[in-house]
Amino acid sequence: MSPDLHAHAHDRAHAHDRAHSGRRPAVRNVPAHLLALRDQDFTGSVVVSSAPGGTIHLEHGLITAIETPGAPTAETLLLKSGRIGQADWAAAETTASSVGAGDLGAALVAQGSIGAAELEAVCASAVFDGAFALVLSPPGAWETVAAAPPAGLALRSGIEPKRLFEETARRTALLTRAWGPPGELARTRIRPTAVPAGVVVRMPARHREILAAATGRRTARDIGFALGRGVFAVLLDLVRMDARQLLHREPADTVPMAPSVAPRTAPGEPLPADTGQPLPRRVPGARTPGGAGSPGAPQ
Repeated sequence: MSPDLHAHAHDRAHAHDRAHSGRRPAVRNVPAHLLALRDQDFTGSVVVSSAPGGTIHLEHGLITAIETPGAPTAETLLLKSGRIGQADWAAAETTASSVGAGDLGAALVAQGSIGAAELEAVCASAVFDGAFALVLSPPGAWETVAAAPPAGLALRSGIEPKRLFEETARRTALLTRAWGPPGELARTRIRPTAVPAGVVVRMPARHREILAAATGRRTARDIGFALGRGVFAVLLDLVRMDARQLLHREPADTVPMAPSVAPRTAPGEPLPADTGQPLPRRVPGARTPGGAGSPGAPQ
């Protein structure tokens, strides 16, 4: 989602955009379009057609959710991680639907399933992760939908588009310096090496979970969905585990990659401090929650 990443994004907008562009100049890529929509205080969605593609939800120009097959949504993070049980989730859905266009997040908080600050942090984490997943493959066409249905679970405060672009570029550059092109690593299927039992006992619990989930057929995305963790957080752990020779990488599928925002340097640059937290617990700012690796930021 960085402007640099999408400098040669698809040069045409959908006919719907052209028909509704009246007073605004044409834009060449999704980031520029999102910045224009922020200026217009737009509420609706932008649908991106690529592999995997996705839907970017906006409220008054702020990004409140990103739904893409490339990364777990807030719902998946909460349910697959076991943070919220299926019964509690179903009860909240019933409550929300009983009042028409109800707020699922408010229902979850009201029934005591999760705190408001933690829910906001998880939703912010899902937005950042969804944006990161979108740039792992080349961009396609896009269209704007003003009357789009809202996301099932959204970040109420929203995120400034510029803040999202900056964090996505930072994540991409970090993984590029530490390992190489993140799109290649994201497509790599992982299986464990022959790890001595003593080593397994000493490693962090989330690394043991990754080893258990790494069947040789799963990518980082698949592991993220299986464990209820963000793709970026899984990739960071895969880099750490690969450095300890805990993983065997199967050849990556041949798929074109989006260009990196940073020059390729030798792998091995230190990664952010390993906090051991699979999900963030709070958001320090109302509109600009930070990115992984920064103070108080979501992973």
